[in-house]
Amino acid sequence: MSRKIARSQAFQTLFQLEMKNSDLTIEEAIEFIKDDYPNLDFDFIHWLVTGVKDHEPLLDEQISQHLDGWTINRLLKSDRIILRIAVFEILNSDTPSKVIINEAVELTKQFSDEDHYRFVNGVLSHIKKDE
Repeated sequence: MSRKIARSQAFQTLFQLEMKNSDLTIEEAIEFIKDDYPNLDFDFIHWLVTGVKDHEPLLDEQISQHLDGWTINRLLKSDRIILRIAVFEILNSDTPSKVIINEAVELTKQFSDEDHYRFVNGVLSHIKKDE
C-alpha cells in the first residue's frame, strides 16, 4: 500500500496522541489502525510518528523560523502536525522534498481548513530553500 496512506495514518496517529486525555503509547495508537490497513508499511508509520514525537522541539524551532507573525502554538493542531511530519521527513529521508511537500499539501486539504494548504505549502517551500 502507498506511502500516501501511511502518511495519512501517521498524521491521524499523531493527532490522536495529542488529544488531552490520551495516555496511549505510540505502539498502542498504531495498533488501532492495523486491523483496518493490514498491508501498510508500519515500519514507516512508526518511524514517522516516533521521529516527530522524539524531535518535536527541534521541528517546532525549524517551523517557527518560517512563521511570519505567528507562533507554533497559534497554528491549528492539524496544520502543526502536518508541518512536523513533513519537516521531519525532509530532514531525515531521501524522499524528494517536492514529493513530501505535495503529500503535506494533500493532507492539509483533507484534514485542515479550506485554503490552509497554501500556508503549509509556503512554510515548507521556505524550509526546503534553507536545506
